[in-house]
Amino acid sequence: MMRFDPLSSRPSFTALDALRGIQAEFERLLSESGPGRSTPMAFALYRRDGALLLRTPLPGVEAKDIALEIDGNVLTLSGQFLEVPEAATARARHVERPRGRFSRALHLPFEVDAARVQAKLDRGVLEIEVPRLEKHPPVKIQVLSQASRN
Repeated sequence: MMRFDPLSSRPSFTALDALRGIQAEFERLLSESGPGRSTPMAFALYRRDGALLLRTPLPGVEAKDIALEIDGNVLTLSGQFLEVPEAATARARHVERPRGRFSRALHLPFEVDAARVQAKLDRGVLEIEVPRLEKHPPVKIQVLSQASRN
């Protein structure tokens, strides 16, 4: 990367400029979504009354564009961030908004009661309540003998 100095007769180039260029290119590559790439997602996990409460920000995503699946003790969340309308008519100089497909699988520390899982999307934040499958305590069964029946 060369720096233009209108008062100088020759352009200046420093090692710091090269590092900044490499860093910018690295950040650009990491932020691009495409085939086989997925936008990273952040979760906040809370424990509440025998359940886990998961929250993740999904700005600009509608509930109809979210897929939530439970298989055993694995919760999988996937969907797609839609492009902002300006992207079609203007060229962005800098974008820090997530874009493209996203997918995240979380291995939960307990068996899940899938029938009681609830999810709601409110103001761009997805909240998922994942209740623990209640195990019934062992039941003691009395064994009767033929003699005790008579």
